[in-house]
Amino acid sequence: MRQIFNRVKWSGRRAYFWFISRGSPGGEEVLSTDDVVEVGANGVVVSVGGRERYIPYHRIVEIRLESGEVLLSRRGGREPSGGL
Repeated sequence: MRQIFNRVKWSGRRAYFWFISRGSPGGEEVLSTDDVVEVGANGVVVSVGGRERYIPYHRIVEIRLESGEVLLSRRGGREPSGGL
């Protein structure tokens, strides 16, 4: 997964990723790779609204390019619950 984030980052393309978030409606949130400030060995650090958060890779369920191409899906056929 780290390789996917690095490829997107260095290509200059934008992608969106859905992750499990217990406090959110539907149990998921979606963010843009534009929000990623660090790609680590076990997760990413994002900055949203001036606040940084760590999101471990095991919570990420889908990564999709802005064009709609799915780079990673661990959903088993379910559609994302958070909209774009």
